Amino acid sequence: MGPRMLGSLKAAAPPPSPTPFVKWAGGKGQIFEELRKFFPPVSDGSTYFEPFLGGGAVFFRYSPSRAYLSDSNKALVLTYRSVKDDLEQLLRELSKLPPPRSPDEFYERRAEYNRLILRPDTPGSRRRVRIASLFIWLNHTCYNGLYRVNRKGEFNVPMGSYTNPAIFSAQNLKLAHRALVESDAKIECVDYAVALSLAREGDFAYLDPPYQPVSETAKFTSYTKEGFDLLEQERLSSAIHDAVTRGVRVVLSNSASPAIRSLYGDMQMDVVRAPRAINCVGSKRAAVDELVVVG
Repeated sequence: MGPRMLGSLKAAAPPPSPTPFVKWAGGKGQIFEELRKFFPPVSDGSTYFEPFLGGGAVFFRYSPSRAYLSDSNKALVLTYRSVKDDLEQLLRELSKLPPPRSPDEFYERRAEYNRLILRPDTPGSRRRVRIASLFIWLNHTCYNGLYRVNRKGEFNVPMGSYTNPAIFSAQNLKLAHRALVESDAKIECVDYAVALSLAREGDFAYLDPPYQPVSETAKFTSYTKEGFDLLEQERLSSAIHDAVTRGVRVVLSNSASPAIRSLYGDMQMDVVRAPRAINCVGSKRAAVDELVVVG
């Protein structure tokens, strides 16, 4: 091949990053570039930990070489496992779930989902895929895309007001599947302290827990039936300090509240502006200060 031909070659464009395939309150897709400033470069010799996985926006954009992804939300974890390990079966199930034609249809599928997810036994791949398909379907047809459970652990968000909601993108799910496979992602339903305890010197952990409320009217922490109160924030701080002592690089997002600042006064703290997307009133979705803690 001559010099002219060599000069005409262009580097192949990197594959596009997947976007979150579920809506999740507090997702960091819109401020990822701000957060990236605090992240170490991706390294083949380290593992990326994300103990509050949620919609996975940071994982997908950061694109680590090796990952340990976890969440306390059982259905969310089962869904990620289905995307990674049973994608074709999941796509077939999703293709059978068009938008609800009536409220009765929505509530029938919500009831089916609750029956399946609350069974105490470990689901096989077939039931896991059914749970995952219903989880994605409910996420895109329920009110405001919320995930909320009652004290029994039952998903109880009502039907949303959509004309023809898009339930899933097969192309995006294929990209998500590839990202999970290429990072050899281990996906577990475990407590955040358990996940952090596995991180070793040189590893990197990003944590995006339910935020400490900045006011008495901002107390949405019902992603799991246990909730996430100030005692949990204190326990999380202890787990983070232990990880940092072991040489783990840690970045935490949380509210810029006095309580959170007091828990991390010995660490670097910065503030970024982030849109508030959980409010059902569009005019109240103004940008707010979010604290970024670096240890």
